[in-house]
Amino acid sequence: MSTRSGKTTKRIVVEENYKGFDIIKVKVTNYWFYAGYYRNTIDKIETYFTFCAHGNSNRPSMEYDTRSATLSEIKEKIDYFIKDDTIYFTEAERNKYVIVPNRKCDYGYGYDSLMKIMREHQKADKRMKILLEDRLVDANFHSASLYLSECDYEGFEKFVANDCKFHEKFEIYTHTMRKRIKDPKRFEEGLAKVITDYLASQGVKETEVNVRYIEDW
Repeated sequence: MSTRSGKTTKRIVVEENYKGFDIIKVKVTNYWFYAGYYRNTIDKIETYFTFCAHGNSNRPSMEYDTRSATLSEIKEKIDYFIKDDTIYFTEAERNKYVIVPNRKCDYGYGYDSLMKIMREHQKADKRMKILLEDRLVDANFHSASLYLSECDYEGFEKFVANDCKFHEKFEIYTHTMRKRIKDPKRFEEGLAKVITDYLASQGVKETEVNVRYIEDW
C-alpha cells in the first residue's frame, strides 16, 4: 500500500494591534496518509509565533518572514523591526519585487537591465535597496548584488560592463578578380583597426574587435 505526506496549518491571532501589528500563533501538523484515504500517523507538530501589519491577519502572504518560539520573543522582534524597518519582509513583497520580475525576464540580465536596477537602487529607501539586492541574488548575480549592498555604484558599473559585454557579429565578403588578397593576416589586422577607430569615433572606446579570415572557395 502506498503512503504520502501532508500537513495542516492553523493560524490564531493571539494579540491584536501590538504597536501596529497583529501577532499570530501558527500550528503546523505534518502527517502521513495511508493508501491515500486516511491519516495514519502524525509525523511532527510545529508551533511558532509570527506577525503582520494590523488588519492583515487573514492573509498569510502578508506575514513577515520570521518565526519565534515565544510571545515575548516575537514582541522583541517587532520592537526592533519598528526601529530598523529592514529586517523582515512579507511573502507578498518578495513575490512582487523579487520572484515575479525574475520570472518575467527568465532570470536573465544584461548591461542595460542591470544598470536600470542600479539606478533604482540609488533612489530607493533602505527597505527597497535590500529587495533589489535580493532580486540579483535570486537570479544568481551574487557579485553584482554585493556591489549594490556596499553602495559601490562605480564598482558595480565597471563589473557589469566587463561581465556583460555586447556580442555582435557582422559578416564581410570580398570578391576580387583574378588575384586573391596577398596577405590575409595583415588584412585582418588592418580591418580590425579600421573598425576599432570607427567605433571610437562614435564614442565606443572600450571594445574588442576580432576579424577572422575564412577562405570560402
